Amino acid sequence: MSGILVIGEVVGGSVTSQSLEAVAAARKLASDRGETLSGALFGADLAAAVAQFDASFSALLVLDSPQLGSYLAEPYVAAAELAIKRLNPSVVLLPHGSRTRDWVPQLAARLGAGLVLDCVGVGIKADGVAVTKPMHGGAVLGELFVRGSPAIVTLRGGAFEPALAGGGGNVEHLDMPPMPGAGRIQHLETVATETGTGPRLKDAKVIVSGGRGTGGSENWRFIEEAAAAIGAAVGCSRAIVDMGWLKWNHQVGLSGTIVAPDLYLAVGISGAVQHLAGISNAKTVVAINNDPDAEIFRRADYGVVGDFLEVLPAFTERAKELRK
Repeated sequence: MSGILVIGEVVGGSVTSQSLEAVAAARKLASDRGETLSGALFGADLAAAVAQFDASFSALLVLDSPQLGSYLAEPYVAAAELAIKRLNPSVVLLPHGSRTRDWVPQLAARLGAGLVLDCVGVGIKADGVAVTKPMHGGAVLGELFVRGSPAIVTLRGGAFEPALAGGGGNVEHLDMPPMPGAGRIQHLETVATETGTGPRLKDAKVIVSGGRGTGGSENWRFIEEAAAAIGAAVGCSRAIVDMGWLKWNHQVGLSGTIVAPDLYLAVGISGAVQHLAGISNAKTVVAINNDPDAEIFRRADYGVVGDFLEVLPAFTERAKELRK
């Protein structure tokens, strides 16, 4: 077995930014190991996605089938198994997310392959692959060693800079393998997530996030006004979702969305370990909290100890003045 295979993810007809991050990691790994770099895409109506994902692969395998139009684990496993048997790679890299967390372990079990999920680093060892993975809610980073081939690794979003398309790849279309019967699980309907009017939380470069320390729901407008003033996405801690102030898709943390913005403004957030793990890849964290011993200050690059009702409105007004 030889070569690095990166399997991209297509959502809404477009390749995800995490997939391009996986390409960047795969390029470096292929260079370090002196091996070829190949790609694969699964889905339906993939013409636009193929153009986005064309990154000078030695081969780009495409399985374009109505069976892959709506996500189900069984056809994805079958498609991936076909691609892996076609290329026989030593390492398979994928973006980590709710879909890959579902179907990739099934693929690894079917292949008898080593698997590590949600990694932030991948490199080489003498006779295998070394990966770095956050553990204990992100409190520590562990290094694991994967022996055998293929080694399958999913990569956390925000851990790598997205790769730019290189062009010139050799695109090869494969036929979807036949699926026995109707499958154990069937897709019934797709329910669209309510995204609101601001940027998508997962892709946002700037996030203003609030927690229980904001007091009552009547104060939440200050979070939204601050986000609007600087063009930020609105996030929150789990407590806010539990109290019904915001929908689940705004929650930041291990049980919500793992984010990697350039700026994360945490307002009234104490800093539970699950929340801190969700912002571990944020470039700059600014915290506002009236408790000087709050755990969020251990992660913050800048901190303000004080009443957010005094601090945040002043910040918002200053931001508006600077934008005029």
